Amino acid sequence: MRSLLALTLGAVVLAASAGAALAAPPDGDWTLVRKDGYVHYACKSRGKVAGRWVIRTASWVNGHARDAYTDHIGVYAAVARRSNKNLVDEADSRAWRRGYVFMTLRGAVDGDRLWLQAAAYGPPRPWSNGFRIRRITRCNVA
Repeated sequence: MRSLLALTLGAVVLAASAGAALAAPPDGDWTLVRKDGYVHYACKSRGKVAGRWVIRTASWVNGHARDAYTDHIGVYAAVARRSNKNLVDEADSRAWRRGYVFMTLRGAVDGDRLWLQAAAYGPPRPWSNGFRIRRITRCNVA
C-alpha cells in the first residue's frame, strides 16, 4: 500500500513539474507581460536607430492549443505612443511553432507601451492597458 501511495505521489509531483516547465517562456531572457487565454512574454534589443528598440514577443498557448490550432486563433501585438490611436507598430499572427507565436515590433522607445492579446476578442486597448517598454528585459535569446 505504501509503495502504491509513493508511486502515485511521485507521479503527481512529476506531472506538476512537467506542467510548470511547459508554462516557462522560450529559451533566453523574457519579461512576463500579461496573461489572458495565452501567456505573453517580451524582450527588447537595440534597433538600428539610436534610442529605438526592437521588441520580440512570444505568446504561449497556455492549455488552449485546440483553440489556437483548430480554430485558428492567433495573437495581436501593438506598440503605442501617448495614445491608443498613435500606433508605432502592430502585428498579428496565427503562426504557431512549438506552442508559441513569435512576433517582432520595431521603433519603440522607453515611454511607449506594448499590448499583447489573444486575437479572439477585442478591441485592443494598447495604451490604456499596455506594458511599459522601459520595464521589458533585454533579449538574450538563443
